[in-house]
Parts: sequence; C-alpha cells; structure tokens
Amino acid sequence: MFSDKRNILQLVSLMRKDCIDHVVLCPGSRNAPLVHTFVDAGFHCHEVTDERSAGFFALGLAECLDRPVAVCCTSGSAVLDLLPAVSEAYYHPLPLLVITADRPERWVGQMDGQTLPQFGAFGRLVRHAVQLPEPSWNDDDAVNAEEVWHCNRLINEALAEMKRWNGPVHINVPISEPLFNFTRTELPDERIVRLSKYACCYSDFALSEEMKDELSACRRVMIVVGQLTPAEARRLSPLVKRLSGCGCVVVAEVLSNLHSETGVIGNFDEILYAVHDDALNPELVITVGGHVVSKRIRRMLRQCRPLKHWHVSEYGEMADLFMSMTRLVECRPSDMLGAVAEVLADSVSMDYADRWHRESDIVAETTGIYKFEGFTDLSVLNALKPYFVDEIAVQAANSSVVRNLQLLGAGRSDVYCNRGVNGIDGSVSTASGFAAGGRDTILLTGDLSFFYDQNGLWNNFVHSGDGALLTIVLFNNGGGQIFRNLPGLEKSPYRNRYVAAGHVTHAEGIANDNGCGYMRAENADEFALCLKRFFADDYCRECRTAILEVVTDAGDNEREYKNYYHKLKR
Repeated sequence: MFSDKRNILQLVSLMRKDCIDHVVLCPGSRNAPLVHTFVDAGFHCHEVTDERSAGFFALGLAECLDRPVAVCCTSGSAVLDLLPAVSEAYYHPLPLLVITADRPERWVGQMDGQTLPQFGAFGRLVRHAVQLPEPSWNDDDAVNAEEVWHCNRLINEALAEMKRWNGPVHINVPISEPLFNFTRTELPDERIVRLSKYACCYSDFALSEEMKDELSACRRVMIVVGQLTPAEARRLSPLVKRLSGCGCVVVAEVLSNLHSETGVIGNFDEILYAVHDDALNPELVITVGGHVVSKRIRRMLRQCRPLKHWHVSEYGEMADLFMSMTRLVECRPSDMLGAVAEVLADSVSMDYADRWHRESDIVAETTGIYKFEGFTDLSVLNALKPYFVDEIAVQAANSSVVRNLQLLGAGRSDVYCNRGVNGIDGSVSTASGFAAGGRDTILLTGDLSFFYDQNGLWNNFVHSGDGALLTIVLFNNGGGQIFRNLPGLEKSPYRNRYVAAGHVTHAEGIANDNGCGYMRAENADEFALCLKRFFADDYCRECRTAILEVVTDAGDNEREYKNYYHKLKR
C-alpha cells in the first residue's frame, strides 16, 4: 500500500518510468510518505542517516552505476546539509535528483517546526528546481485536474533538465497532514516526456573551414585532457593514440583515466618542474574533459598565452582556464578529436612532439630508479601500486592524495575523485556509495578528509557487510600534509596548529564502532606485514569494509616530496 499523497505517487511513477530506481533515504517524519512509497514500490533503497553523507553516497552510487540516483530527505536544515554534494554534482558533473519533503508553503516563516524556504535553497547550484502542487484525487474538479497536469509537467521538466545537463535538479514536495495514510494500492499511469538529444551527437561532425585554417597554421598543438569517466576515456583512447602519432602533444592527468595510454604524456607535471624551455610552449591548445589538478600546467599555459585555445564542452560551458580561450566548441570530445585527426595530416611539427617525448623519457628514467627513503606517504603509495588492477576502482580523496597519485600513477585501475569543487568532505561517503553500486573499491584518503567524513561509514551498506568490498587506506600524518608543501607557508608559526589542523586522532575506534576491519602500521616493517594480510582474499572477504591506517611523519613526508622533485631538476 502506498501513500495517499497524489504528488508523491506521480513523482514515484515517473521516476520508475524514467528508470531512476536507486534512492538514498534519510530518516524523518515529513518525508516518511515518500520513504514508505519508495520502499513499497520496490526501488533499490539505501538508508543513510546523515544527510551530508547521504548526498555524497548518492554521487558515488551514480558514478558506479553511470546513471541518475535520487536522494530524499525531510524538511528544514536537513535540506541544507545536502548542499556540499549538490555543489559537487553541479561542477563534476553528475546526475543527482534531490527530493526534499516540505511543509505546505503557507507555514513557511510561521515558526512551525523544521521549516525554512526550501524552494530555491540550492540557488544556482542546481540545473533546475521545482515545487510541486498538492493535487487531490478529485478528478471531476477542473481546477484540480489542472493541478494534476501541472504536477506531472513540473516533474517531467526536472527529470529532463537533469538528463540534458547531466547535473543535479531539485524537486521540493510539500506534504500536508495527515502524513501517514497508506491506502493507495497502485501507482498512477503518468505521462512521461522523453528527452531526445541530437545537437551534440552528430555522426558527421566536421571542423568548419575557419577552424581547419587555424589548425593548419599551428605547428605546435597540445591537447590537455582533464578528468574523464572511464567510459569517456575508452571512447577517446584510440583517438588520442592517433593524434599523438600525428604529432600532437597529448598531456593527460591520472583522473583522465588515459594517463598510461601509449603516446600520452602523463608525467608532464614533473617535466615542467625539471625543464623551463619556451620550445615546450604550444601555439594551439585543445582542452577536453573536466577539471585539471596540476597547477604547473595551468601556470605554464597562463604565462605563455597560446595563440589559440579551443575548449570542447558537450554542454557549451565556457571555462577559460588558461585565460586565452579563442573558441568554445559545443560537441562531444570524441567528435571533436576525431574531426581534428581527420585534417591534421602533415600540418603539425613532429619536432614539437619529439621534444616532449624526449623530456618524458628522461623524467621516467629518473623516477624509475628513484629510491624512496624511509616510511612516507609516497613510499606507501608506491608499494600499493600492484594492487591497482583492472577489476578494482580507486577513489581518491582531494589535496595531497590525488596529487601524489598524479605523480606515481594508479596502475590499471579506473580512478575517481570529487574534483567538482575539490573539497575534502564526502570522500568516504562517495566511496561507500560507489562500492554499494557493486564494484570493489579502494579509497585512498588523508586524515582530515577521513575524520571529517567518518559518518560515511554510518550506513547500512557498511554495517550489513553485503555487496562489494571497500578497502580504505588512510594516510595519517597528523594534519593537512598539503600545507607543508606550499612554498612560503612555513614562515607562519601558526601553520601546523591552525592551518594544517594538527591532531593526534586515530581511526581504530571509528572502525570498531562501524564493524570494519582495522590494521595500523607506524613503520616500514609493520606496513610490510599489514600489506600482505590486508589485501589477502580471506581478510577482505571476511571484513567487507576494512581500514589500513598508515601513520607517517609530516616532516619526513615533506622532505621526501621535495627530494623526489629535486632529483628531477636539470
């Protein structure tokens, strides 16, 4: 039996027709009619108590399933707790359907409990927001019939905009009392409006004559590949190989999931540290994909100001990252790179690509023989690389971890990271949601990110012990390691305590409270013993979710990081 609230049943019916069948549910009374109906209608329901964690859990689930996921919460401040995940979904982007229960509009601002202006609460950080009316079941009333149509139209609008932009949308659902009448036996047969997209999917996409002329006039062409999903990377892989063979310099970060492809330069960050040479500067830059982590490539391209910069965006968003954009191309990256490859022929100088590849080989030779000294974050990450295999997904937290991963690589694993707004919040929750989607996952996280999001382990997926494996490697160096690597900040006597948030916290109690396996290593010998057991099949299968806490010294980490780069200097 379902709720008797018609707007709820219209929403649930349309979500089912649109194949949105995974919902992250948060507790509360105002959203109880929604919760009851989702569960009774047979949706895949994931219960998460903390709304901030629930939002990120939904993002991880959406990443793993590669389709939209809904998160549903009660009214009041619970809605605002979803904002960090909503902002990440907007800038990442990821399709997140945010459903918030609300009191009737007439009670907003009247000192009623758990009430605030929810409609529009996410502002510009959602692609669309609607507030549903509350139609009754009296279909003989013409005014009510229009309300039914209006409710259907609003839901369809939100679902279409979520798919159009591949981003978050907000549906606010006012629910009048009584709340707990579960008397309806079936969902209504709602009209669904399908979105058919053609503008960005031309199979015969080709460069304009003007673009062909610009391309032919440039002898030094660089393609910068930012964050991509593994599926996007697979589509681009043969094209970047082809373009590299034509003389283009293709630089790709670890988050592109292309960094280890043949012909792709993944160690460009080290190259730019080791060599300062104008001969490396491009005339034309083509950017595809999402966010770029490397500050060095951003600084280089902002300073050299290439003659042309074409930015490729499937959704037509203007991101002038290098302050030199001359053309915004609204199409799929695969269409654009395919068209570029068709017309390049002999126009690009192989000398330019050869120079980059020579520098890449020199750096690779130097780093290949580098010996990590002592027990540091970098030495630990290097030892983990054999475990980054095809069937394992790597979720990387922000700050030091993702930058270290950029240096050392992620083996054959697909790599994911919340780079939309680059926050440290939500990394544990996102990894939990991703693993709940059915794929074994390794989370690499720093201490602040882990402790800030420890409620990411407070969910039924972790507590039930069902589903895929979630293994967490926690780099605990007593504070924000990245702040030790920022030149000039060492001059402040307040860095360690106030900026880097120094602490003496450990994760054992958190692991025990949530039923997770736990190991801790404080030196190289302990780490070597833990490593073999931690990733052993019997231990992983028994624990399902397990934490390996690696306790390193921040000062040693800082020295190792600097030494690694100094070895590259020529």
